Amino acid sequence: MIRKRFLFVLIFCILLLPGIGNSQENENSDPDTRKTVLWTGEVLGVYRNKGKVKIRIERNSYFADRDEDEIRAVLDVGKKFPLLRKPKMEEIGSFSVETVEIEHEKRGRKSLPSTVELRGSFSLSPNLPDRLLSAGILVGHFGKEKFYQDPAVFDSTDLVRNRLPKALLHPKDGKEMVLVSSGYESNGKILYEQMGYFLFGQGDEPSEDSYNPNFEIPGRDTLEELPSYYMDKYEVTNKEYYKFIKETGTPPPSHWENGIFPNGKEYHPVVNLTYREAELYAKWSGKRIPTEFQWEKAARGTGLTWRLMKDESYEFVSSPREYPFGSEYDSELCNTRESGKKATISVYNLPAKGQSPYGIVGMCGNAPEWTSSPYLPYKGHRLSSIRFGKHLKVIRGGSYSSDKEEAKVYFRDYGGVPNLSSDRKAGLRLVIDAKR
Repeated sequence: MIRKRFLFVLIFCILLLPGIGNSQENENSDPDTRKTVLWTGEVLGVYRNKGKVKIRIERNSYFADRDEDEIRAVLDVGKKFPLLRKPKMEEIGSFSVETVEIEHEKRGRKSLPSTVELRGSFSLSPNLPDRLLSAGILVGHFGKEKFYQDPAVFDSTDLVRNRLPKALLHPKDGKEMVLVSSGYESNGKILYEQMGYFLFGQGDEPSEDSYNPNFEIPGRDTLEELPSYYMDKYEVTNKEYYKFIKETGTPPPSHWENGIFPNGKEYHPVVNLTYREAELYAKWSGKRIPTEFQWEKAARGTGLTWRLMKDESYEFVSSPREYPFGSEYDSELCNTRESGKKATISVYNLPAKGQSPYGIVGMCGNAPEWTSSPYLPYKGHRLSSIRFGKHLKVIRGGSYSSDKEEAKVYFRDYGGVPNLSSDRKAGLRLVIDAKR
């Protein structure tokens, strides 16, 4: 009887073992994921196993894109988080949250969370000395992340999942808009889409307002980062602007005789608008005037390629262009003084070969375009010979009357003298956010 029971137990264990092995195998089946610290906060003070922890919300950090309610949901009162010792992030105990306070700071017109202060109690792991519990240790949270995937072997479903359409028609004005995606395109695939890095300006002429001191050393801390957005494929035309003034009662541009655009120029870009008139049109259409960096990226592309290295760092390689179609000027592709046309032409008659890497037409010459950016030197560039000012707005793109140098993708003009309500200096094209 005892022997039979022993055999039954032995057979049961043998049958059970493969299942245990499979469970462990499934748990660690993905070699490209690893345990990682999602966020940390620094312990600022400890008294009788009580104290406070400060979490600074940096750009691109775990809490950067979360609102206050989402942050509180993660750091809810009563939750416990690991207590970590630098530099190896050894877990030495736990921290129990008792209160959560969130400070905000203004960024533009928005008030966004900037720091989180937690108060609570600490508990060391058994047999560890109390001296380990001091200011400077960390509280954090572990999670899993996918740390490497070769872009060349992305699963085909990943390439189309949540993919934004490359073009759309705007419901208000009916204009075609083109996606300016974050990441960069290679062989028809958008890679590193979570990163919107972009190289702006030029690095050869420090005496110019377009000089970027960090142009030759592209890195995460020196590049501009832009999320995906849509931009008008063509500049706003006279006909489109005429529809706006009819619907809103806005006065027409002063050069329109009898309040109507010149005969035969319905599809030419509207010109000689003030910045305030461009703002009104943008508000009416439900769009906005692009920043100068949005304009420049749409015209030249990222100016970069980047790749994940074996040590998991990113290498950025500069590959800028001077015109939307390349770095060699071509008067057939860009309506400037050199082309000899001496006037604007229809936006639909501009050659498709002159379009930008994103498929946007007319970003070289023809008509200048307002941006919403104040005319200021780039970060780290000191230039006393040029009159900058926050009351001025950057203008991009050159025009039919400017030369090829002024039509380069990084060239900066400005308007707003004597003010933004009377300086009739440019036309426009608009942008909207890309929402999944």
